[in-house]
Amino acid sequence: MSALRFYDAAGVLRPAHVDPATGYRWYTSAQVHTARLIASLRQAGLPVVDLVAVLEAPHEAHDVLARHRHRLEQDLVAASAHLDAAEDILAQPGCCSLVAKEFVEAVEAVRHAVGGADPAWPGLAGVLLHLDGTALRLVACDRFRLAIATVSVRQLSGPPVRVVAPLALLEQIVAGPLPDVGTVALSTRFLEVLGLRGEPLDAAYPDYEQLLRSGASRSATVRSQDLVESVDGADDIVVVRLDEGQVDLAPPGAGDAFGFSRTFLLDAVRAAQAEDVALTLDDRFSLSVAPADRPHDIGLMMPIRLHH
Repeated sequence: MSALRFYDAAGVLRPAHVDPATGYRWYTSAQVHTARLIASLRQAGLPVVDLVAVLEAPHEAHDVLARHRHRLEQDLVAASAHLDAAEDILAQPGCCSLVAKEFVEAVEAVRHAVGGADPAWPGLAGVLLHLDGTALRLVACDRFRLAIATVSVRQLSGPPVRVVAPLALLEQIVAGPLPDVGTVALSTRFLEVLGLRGEPLDAAYPDYEQLLRSGASRSATVRSQDLVESVDGADDIVVVRLDEGQVDLAPPGAGDAFGFSRTFLLDAVRAAQAEDVALTLDDRFSLSVAPADRPHDIGLMMPIRLHH
C-alpha cells in the first residue's frame, strides 16, 4: 500500500477513485498492465524520473531502458572490481619469523586436543594458527577440551590472520629438519611454515577466545609432578576442589555436581611442560591448567555433570 501512495504522489500511477471515507484506492482493470510494467521497471532499479519518461513517451522507452541497462552493466563491472580487490586484501598473508624449536614445542603442546572427524565442525580436525600482535597462537579443540600454545614472533608484517592448518602438515614440519629461526606466512589461500608449504583447511573454527571469557574464578598453583602422581592412580573422573590456594583431588562424592576426565587432566599437565602449573575453576565450572610462568598457554577442560 505504501508503494501505491508513493506512485500516486509521484504521478506515476494514480487511482481511478479514492474512497473519501476509508481512503481506499480503487484501480481499473485497464491499469493492471501499467502497474505490472511499473513493478518490473522498479525492480530493475529504474529511477522514477526515467519511469515517468517511459510512461509518458512509450515510443522513447527503448532508449531510456538501453541507457539504464548500460548504467547497470557499468555498475556491475565496478562492483566486481571492488569485490576482486576485497578478496585480494583478505588473502594477503600475515608474515613473521620465529624460533623453530618453540613452534615445534607449541605443536606438541596442543596435539592431544585435536579433534577427529566432525561433520558440524570439520575444522576441529586441524590446528588453528592465529597470528595477531606479537604472538602466534596454536589452538586445538575436540569439543570437550581446548589447548592453546603461544609462540613469540618477530618481524611481523601483514594483517592478523586465522587459518586452520592440517594436522598432517604440522606433523610433517615437526618431523623434518628445521632451521634455528624460520619464517611463517599465513593466508586463506596458502600457508608456509618453516619452509614447508600447504593449503589451509577450508573450514570454520569456533571462537576459542569466547571460551576463555569467564567471570569470577578460584585458582591455585601446584607442582606438576605432585599433581601427576595424585591423578595417576585416580578413577576415570576426578573432582577438583580449589580452596585458599590449595588443590584437593578426590573421587566423586554424593554432594559433587561436576567432575573432570582424569585423562584430560593428565594430558593438560604434561603438555604444560612446566615445573609448576596454575589450576583455575571458572564460573562455568570449566577447569584450566596453565604453566605458572606462561599464563597464556592454557589447557581448558569442560566439566562432566555427575548424576547420583
